[in-house]
Amino acid sequence: MSDPIIHTDPATGLPANTAAVFLTLGAALVALYATGGTTEYGRPTFHWVCLGCGDRSHYPDKRATVRGRANGHAGECRAIPLPTSVYEGVPR
Repeated sequence: MSDPIIHTDPATGLPANTAAVFLTLGAALVALYATGGTTEYGRPTFHWVCLGCGDRSHYPDKRATVRGRANGHAGECRAIPLPTSVYEGVPR
C-alpha cells in the first residue's frame, strides 16, 4: 500500500486542513489534519504526520483516536526539524 500524497498549505508548510499541531521532543512538528472523509457515523476523519521523522498514520479514524496517537508519537519522537532548504524539490 502506498501512502497518500499530503497536500501542504504554502503559507504554513503544514498539511492542508490541519486541525492541531504537536511538538516532538526534538522540536519537530506532528500535524493532525482532516482527510475530507467521514466515519460510518458521519463524523470527519483525520490522519497525522510527523514533519521530523516522516512517520504517519496509515488509516483514517475519528479525531479523538488520531489525536491520541499523534500526541503519543510527539511524546516519543526525537527527530529534529530538517532545514527548509532540504525540503525544496522533495515530494512529501
